[in-house]
Amino acid sequence: MRDSFFIYLKELENLGYESKYEILNAMDFGIPQKRERIFVVSCLGANNFSFNKLERKETRPLSEFLEKDVSELYTMTQPYMLKFLNKGIDNSFRGRLKVIKDFSYTISTKQMRVPNSGIIDIGNGRYRYLTERECLRLMGFDDSDIDKLEEVHPRRKNCTSSKLYKQAGNSIVVDVLMCIISSIMHVSANLLL
Repeated sequence: MRDSFFIYLKELENLGYESKYEILNAMDFGIPQKRERIFVVSCLGANNFSFNKLERKETRPLSEFLEKDVSELYTMTQPYMLKFLNKGIDNSFRGRLKVIKDFSYTISTKQMRVPNSGIIDIGNGRYRYLTERECLRLMGFDDSDIDKLEEVHPRRKNCTSSKLYKQAGNSIVVDVLMCIISSIMHVSANLLL
């Protein structure tokens, strides 16, 4: 969608906006998820924003985001994926199936069907998917916010919640967004002085 992006920037420029953009990775803002997304800050008139001034943070350990005692509901049982992982056959699963070590990959909307974010090795040739809570944590949401989401979208007994996975996959990493907003507020405050 590169062409559409530059058309968008040109339209904003025609309206008098100056735009600055950068590809940012959630890992540079403390979240152990390799999620690279383009961010744009547009200002009417001169744009004093600088992506170089954003406060980067060391990536936190993945263990801080993972749940303990995860239900068997999240254990991967698809034979074709297990054979692929255990090198029993190749080419049976053409997805991007990776085992998570220090960080997850991009959280997607369909974690159970297409686990682009990766899976967790639970030992003895067994693997599990990330839970909805883990995905939301890896998007920067705290547990109190997740509890509220679970109240609004209660899960059926013995089922995962496709709605919560979808919300996680379609979200913006909170820590990245808050850093950008904080920087915008700082630039705005300096302009008023």
